[in-house]
Amino acid sequence: MRSKLLRFGVAAGLALALGACVANSGDAPRPQTAVQEQNLRSTPEGLALVRLAMMHRRGEGVAQDLGEMRKLLVQAMGKGEPVAYVEMGLLAANGDAGVPKDEASAVKMFERAWSARLPSAAFFLAQAHYNGRGVTRDFASAREWSLRGAELGDSRAQFMYGVMNDIGEGGPQDAKTAVDWYRRSAAQNNAAAMNNLASLFAAGRGIDRNDPAAFALYERAAALNNASALNNMGRWYRDGRLVARDDGRAVDFFRRAVRLGDRGAMNNLAGMYETGRGVERDPAEAARLYRRAAGLDPERGS
Repeated sequence: MRSKLLRFGVAAGLALALGACVANSGDAPRPQTAVQEQNLRSTPEGLALVRLAMMHRRGEGVAQDLGEMRKLLVQAMGKGEPVAYVEMGLLAANGDAGVPKDEASAVKMFERAWSARLPSAAFFLAQAHYNGRGVTRDFASAREWSLRGAELGDSRAQFMYGVMNDIGEGGPQDAKTAVDWYRRSAAQNNAAAMNNLASLFAAGRGIDRNDPAAFALYERAAALNNASALNNMGRWYRDGRLVARDDGRAVDFFRRAVRLGDRGAMNNLAGMYETGRGVERDPAEAARLYRRAAGLDPERGS
C-alpha cells in the first residue's frame, strides 16, 4: 500500500508540474490555473531545494532517501524553479528513482524549463529530438535546440551543435562552424570537444592542419579520461606521429580506452597483440578483443 501511495504522490506532483504544458495543447482555449500562470524563475530558495534533493539522492551529508528527493523536487517546481523541472524531467525520461518512465512528459518538463531560458533545458530537448524520445525524431529540430543551448553557454549543447555541423546532420556540413563551437565547448573543459577539435586540427578540416595543437588537445582530453582521446594518443605513439614511436606507451593508452569501452581502442589493442608490438604476441587475446570490438562478446576488462 505504501509503495502505491508513494507512486501516486509522485504522479500527482508530475501532473501538477505539467499542468501548463498539457492544458495548452489543442485548439480550444482552456482556463488558466495559478500553476499555469506561473512564470518560472530561479530563486535561492528554489535552487536550495533542488540541491538538497540531489544530496538526498547521493546520500551526501544527509540520509539517502529517494522519496525525500522527489518530494523536494516537486516543492521546488511548485515555487517555479526551472532547474527542478529539468531534474524531474530527467527522472521521467529514464524512469529513474521511482518516477514512472514517461518520455513525453519529460519533454514537456524540459519545455517548461526552457520558458525560463534555462540552457540545459535546450540541450535535453535537443537530445530528445535527436533520439526520438518523447517526440518524433527530427535532426533539424535537434540542431536548432542545440544551437539555442549553445548560444546560452551550455558546453554540452555547444559540443552537440559542433558535431551536427561537423558531420552534416540536421543541416549542411560546415567544418569551420564545428571548429568554432568545439573551441567554445573545450574552453569550458569539455573533453569530448577537445578530442573532436584535435581531430580537425590533425586532418586540416575547417582549420589549417596543426599536429602540435592536435596532440596538445588529445593530451588534455586524455588527462580527463576521455576514451576517444586515449585511443588517439595510443595511435599517435604507435604510428610515431609528431612523437617518437613508443609501442609500450601506445598499449597503455589503448588499454585505458578499452576499459572505458572504446571499440576503436579494442581493435587497436587487438592489433598490438596480434603482431606482438608493445606486448607479447597473443593471438587468442587479439581474437577476444576483436570479438568485443565487433559486439560479439559483452565481457569487460583487459
